[in-house]
Amino acid sequence: MRFVAAVITMMLCATAATAAAQIPNPMDSIARMPSFRPAHDTIPLITAKRIAALPEKQRRAWEAYLDSSRAQNARDTVAMQSELAKTGRKEMLRAPYAHGFEVDDHMTPGWFASDSAQRMADVILNFQAPNGGWSKHVDFSVGPRQPGQSYFSETEKWSWISTIDNSATTEEMHFLALADKARHDQRYIDAFNRGVKYLLASQYPNGCWPQVWPLQGSYHDAVTFNDDATMNAASLLQEVATGKYPYVSAQDVTRSLAAVDKTVACVLDAQAVVDGKLTVWGQQHDPISLEPTSARSYELTSLTAQESATIMRFLMKVKSPSARVVNAVHAAANWFNANQLSGFTYTFDGGRKEAPGAGPVWARMYEIGTNKPIFSDRNGIKLYDWNQLKDRRQGYGWYTYAPVAALKQYATWATKHPRAAGREK
Repeated sequence: MRFVAAVITMMLCATAATAAAQIPNPMDSIARMPSFRPAHDTIPLITAKRIAALPEKQRRAWEAYLDSSRAQNARDTVAMQSELAKTGRKEMLRAPYAHGFEVDDHMTPGWFASDSAQRMADVILNFQAPNGGWSKHVDFSVGPRQPGQSYFSETEKWSWISTIDNSATTEEMHFLALADKARHDQRYIDAFNRGVKYLLASQYPNGCWPQVWPLQGSYHDAVTFNDDATMNAASLLQEVATGKYPYVSAQDVTRSLAAVDKTVACVLDAQAVVDGKLTVWGQQHDPISLEPTSARSYELTSLTAQESATIMRFLMKVKSPSARVVNAVHAAANWFNANQLSGFTYTFDGGRKEAPGAGPVWARMYEIGTNKPIFSDRNGIKLYDWNQLKDRRQGYGWYTYAPVAALKQYATWATKHPRAAGREK
């Protein structure tokens, strides 16, 4: 019987590997490009020396956080090593690749009650990592994760095992909550609660989030506003704190409320000050100093219009906002109004097209100090003209319309919250 079970397991793993190969993994070809450069891997953001230099209370909080990260990483690793030992392999199989996962318009309440939704929910449950989070770029339509198969699809190495990047973890949690609403299943509730604990455990002592947890090093350790990662985590916990999910324990509801308050504080502390004036935020910020920093080779240290719009909208949801919150929102609105562009349209697939009178639109990244739009290929060289892009011309959102919605919301919000007296700092 053991032999038969082993054969069946091998066949299932082979099937999963074949299915994964049906959708090409773009990283395989990207890594072979002559212009490919590694990410921001050479500058560690969290070091023992930097932690030791912090005030005692902060130092102890960071030391406890790092201990928790290391302990969880050890548990995750042991769990995978146990699976590999049972299959006789030394290296994980990749998960099946998909560009992304989200709860989209076709997933109606009726669809969530269907067998198709239940099958997908079962696969999502199966891909939840021991730490309670999920990875990204996983095709949940292929089938359940097999023993020794990675939670991530782009490499066989230990990478991205759980993340909030590209809406990962929070989107799976939203899916399971809707699945349970349509067809109650205690497994969905248990997985959702494990996700809540993952978000609470992975939150930095300063209130923001890294891109990957347990910590993976390099730019992944930066405070990550990019792709709305921190805001997605905070928004979900805000839903928990307001009682949207009655199956979350009272203790975790209280912890979620405190976590959201800490996020507000982190966002306010991270808002960039240039020439004595509050502006907006970067895609990534140093986890210790909270200064804007870089990430992948083409994601240069900058101010970002896209993610800053989401942050601004998050702050406008704060009930009874403090004078500091009010000034932060007004300052962000001022920056958006001062740095809008016109005369062209932009789409992710079609790129930039000149169109007199079109706008407003904003660049994804602005040079700090000059507010000039900046761009870069994978070689990391700063450019001031989108037309000069080569290998990163497509496949990245260089312009954004996100501030339009933020400013529309601001027009109403500002009538109720006039600028508070005092400096915008």
